[in-house]
Amino acid sequence: MKTYEKVFEFLTDPTKETFLKCRELVISNTEYDPYSEDIENLQDLLNEGKFEEVIQYVNVNILLSPRAHICKYFAYKELGDEKGRNIEMTIAQLIFDCLEKTGDGTKDSPYMITRISDERDLIRHHFNKQDVSQSLVKDGDKIMDVLTLDDGTQLYFDIKVPYQRLAFSFNKRNEQAENKEEKPPKKKWWKF
Repeated sequence: MKTYEKVFEFLTDPTKETFLKCRELVISNTEYDPYSEDIENLQDLLNEGKFEEVIQYVNVNILLSPRAHICKYFAYKELGDEKGRNIEMTIAQLIFDCLEKTGDGTKDSPYMITRISDERDLIRHHFNKQDVSQSLVKDGDKIMDVLTLDDGTQLYFDIKVPYQRLAFSFNKRNEQAENKEEKPPKKKWWKF
């Protein structure tokens, strides 16, 4: 069974435990990037009317993104594929439901997200509310985003894994840049 297929095992048993097990498959993948531009890429393709490309767009960074599945829902809708549309909306809804099961949005029990975009997806598309500000909170070994909603309430999101992955990505990019600087430039064949 492919990793991508294993990620969706939570669909048959949408509990906190099965969802977190599937989330672990995503966050432990070497290609995992919680800040990737994949959601923006999907939205651009959708806006350009490239519906088949939206449907075919798959990588580890969007597997558990509700917004990615909502984009795919709209692509299937535009193509008149009711079955595909229903499947994508069901996946998005189950991801929302499982995200809610990971916590209660308080400082003591924050929601556990996979992508940073999951925060606003949950607030705007599932809770049907709007956020007005965001701040980063470090509390012991916890790293959380706190989003204040337009009604004054605050929701906490556990971003420890995405935050650490971001630091890892920056370090990796810096190492690659340093390695490039250390190598003498290649001589062009036409320069003697």
